[in-house]
Amino acid sequence: MWNWAYIAVQCVWGMPQTILGFLLYLRYLDAPHERFGGAVRTRWTRDGGVSLGPFIFTPDSEEAWCRKMAAHEYGHTFQSLMLGPLYLFLIGLPSMVWNRCFCGYRNRKQVPYSWFYTERWADRLGEKHAGAREKLQI
Repeated sequence: MWNWAYIAVQCVWGMPQTILGFLLYLRYLDAPHERFGGAVRTRWTRDGGVSLGPFIFTPDSEEAWCRKMAAHEYGHTFQSLMLGPLYLFLIGLPSMVWNRCFCGYRNRKQVPYSWFYTERWADRLGEKHAGAREKLQI
């Protein structure tokens, strides 16, 4: 059964990211979809993951790293619940910059992706709410 409070809060308090997530969901309507906790998981052909409101997008794979990514992205949905309209500025934008602009730095210095506050926090929330059995550290 869906947690209607989770969906309602995402739709009202997290409206900006929920609208963006729904539009991305429509863009990938032909991709496989499934429930992941209270979220809708879309399995797309891209390599990375994205979380917008109650919509998570991860690679279409059953490999362990992909299941961890889904739990991590699910953790971001709880950040959206807590931060509401501030999520895109406090989590989304910094996370995107960390992912895209600091890739070379992370590789050179061997800094884990989860070192950054947005990702470490999402890992913790994903472990707690998705029931991840091992540390995520993606």
